[in-house]
Amino acid sequence: METSASVPVGSNDVKQPATATFREMKEDSGKDDDSNSTAVVEPPSSKRPKIGSNENDASVADVTPRDGSASASAEDESSTSTDVSRKNEDDDDDDSEEEEQEQQEQSNIIEQIHHLDSEEVDLEDDEYNSDDAHLYQEILAAARAGRIPLEFLAARGIHFDFDDEPVEYPFDHPPTSIEDVAEFIQSEKCQRIMILAGAGMSVASGIPDFRSSNGLYATLEANRLTATPEQIEEIRSDPSHSLDQHLFMENPLPCLEVNREFILGVRERRWKATLAHRFVELLRTRTRNKEGEGKLVRVYTQNIDGLEDQCEGIGHERRIAVHGSMDEAECAACGASMDFDLFCDKIRTQIKDISGKDPAAPARSSPIVCPSCGAGRVKPSIVLFRSKLPEVFFRNVPKDVKDIDLLLVLGTSLAVAPACSLVMRIPRSSMRVLMNREPVGGNVGLDFEHNDRDYFAEGNCENTALDLMEKLGWLEDLQPLLDRGEFPESSLKLLQERLERVRQQKGQQQPPETRSVAGV
Repeated sequence: METSASVPVGSNDVKQPATATFREMKEDSGKDDDSNSTAVVEPPSSKRPKIGSNENDASVADVTPRDGSASASAEDESSTSTDVSRKNEDDDDDDSEEEEQEQQEQSNIIEQIHHLDSEEVDLEDDEYNSDDAHLYQEILAAARAGRIPLEFLAARGIHFDFDDEPVEYPFDHPPTSIEDVAEFIQSEKCQRIMILAGAGMSVASGIPDFRSSNGLYATLEANRLTATPEQIEEIRSDPSHSLDQHLFMENPLPCLEVNREFILGVRERRWKATLAHRFVELLRTRTRNKEGEGKLVRVYTQNIDGLEDQCEGIGHERRIAVHGSMDEAECAACGASMDFDLFCDKIRTQIKDISGKDPAAPARSSPIVCPSCGAGRVKPSIVLFRSKLPEVFFRNVPKDVKDIDLLLVLGTSLAVAPACSLVMRIPRSSMRVLMNREPVGGNVGLDFEHNDRDYFAEGNCENTALDLMEKLGWLEDLQPLLDRGEFPESSLKLLQERLERVRQQKGQQQPPETRSVAGV
């Protein structure tokens, strides 16, 4: 699993284990496995009739004396009638208590679900310490029992596919190779393509990461931050607390100090778009659907580096940064935007450099004041822990997932909700391709052994993107970028080697006349 600074900076503080895969749910339900179904929900059990109905207790309607006589004394009849009445009342009370208990359980679960409403949940984080640790499992169980409407879950980013009807796929046969994927991309049947990107897409750029053994969290010296002793101690025990929304509203300086180098590096374009980014760019510029537009519909990225802006046809119009983006600025108090260049100027002159690399940095930090509301709470437009995801994600997903023919998942563990839910939300006929070092996604229904639409392209994103571009005949489009050094060093070397090999195979010793890549 690849990690980089593109790993989401924002999530809530409710950590969930991946307790049950949907395939396990199917096995638990006793139903045969169906490769086109990610989960099975049993129909809600009907309420059992009250004690005293004909279906459940015939003795209530026909009470006879135990001695076998044809009649009983009035006293016995009265006593028996009273006993039956009390029994019915007790049973009614029991049923009422059961119903109240069920309603209370459902209410509790629904209340807990709001954790997923607009925040992200890490389904594979082993380090959780919360009363909600089994929330995800409870939600699945409640959905299976029919206690929670599927529409309610869907509106909150939790989606299931319970339709067992046969699927007519737009591709001729299940994908088993990169060639199959390339062939489908170029076919008329593939009209709409969506990207879900994670850290692996940007790791070749050399961006500093947060979570690796030598990342920002591991190397952070909390005592260098501008914070109270209590805040410093909390950050020392959990470095991610420096990016906590509640802490930022109390004291914005630790967040800005931790991210100072990252923010200024983004402005200076210190890091360059990778081969994986350029592949996505060409999906937009080198393909055409029936309307004459590029087949790429949207890029949903969990990265915060903004590298997509270096590519034509992606940028802000096609990119949705699920966890926000470091190349924009906003006020956490009022939500107003600040010009990014102005924000960077203030970062450089008002926020100290805790790494000690910038001699021009101030000795002390001071908050960046919002021109709109006057609060010193301006920050990069990233999603901090315990803050809501951007509204643009929830607004666009429902319309974007419709009629998607191909979903390409690049360099992500698919462990963070609700971003990972895109894998389940696209149509059942869509091809799903995972480009990653490891096979992941069982928690969201990916099945590379038994499913007719899923394909695992093993390897890092750079090599896999090169493989696809070679099969698509797009490698020569990258030559102008190569000539101008518009690649990270590792990407540049890979591309040079691949181009040389391909040209040798074609008998081309000299590169052809360069063709410009649109928008570069």
